[in-house]
Amino acid sequence: MKVFRIGCITVALIPVLTIAGANGPSAVKDAGRQASQGHRSGMMARAVFLDGTERTLRLEGVGCSESICSRVFIRSTGEDGVPLRTWLDSIASIQHTAANDALLVMRDGAQRRVTFVPDFRVLYISTPGGRAERLDLTTIRSLEFLDSGK
Repeated sequence: MKVFRIGCITVALIPVLTIAGANGPSAVKDAGRQASQGHRSGMMARAVFLDGTERTLRLEGVGCSESICSRVFIRSTGEDGVPLRTWLDSIASIQHTAANDALLVMRDGAQRRVTFVPDFRVLYISTPGGRAERLDLTTIRSLEFLDSGK
C-alpha cells in the first residue's frame, strides 16, 4: 500500500516538476495563477515586420530570450512608471514598437504607451506549420490579434 501511495504522489508531481525545470520555479506559480484567471493563450495574430512583410502566427507566450515568463499577460510600466500587467486577450494590437516600448491598442479602443519589463519583450510563437520561434518585439512594426474577444 505504501508503494502505491508513493507511486501516486510521483505521478502527480511529474508535470509540476517538468514545468519548473523547463521554465524556472516562477513558471509553476504563474501557470497556476494564469489558469485560475480564465484568460486565453495560444491566440492567432498577424505580424507586420519592419521590412513590410507579414506573417500569421500563434502567440504561445511572452518572455525573455531564455524562457517564457507568461502565456497570458505582459508586464510593463506605464508612462508614469507604474507597473502594469496587461492580459494578452484584452489587446487588439501592439503598434509602433521601439527598443523598449510600444503602443497597446486595447479591445475596448483605449490606447496606452508602455515600456516593457526586460523579461517581457520576446514573443514565443508557433508558425502555421508548427515550428516554434522567438520573436523580439523590436523586429516588428505591429502585431494584430486575429481572435475575437473573450
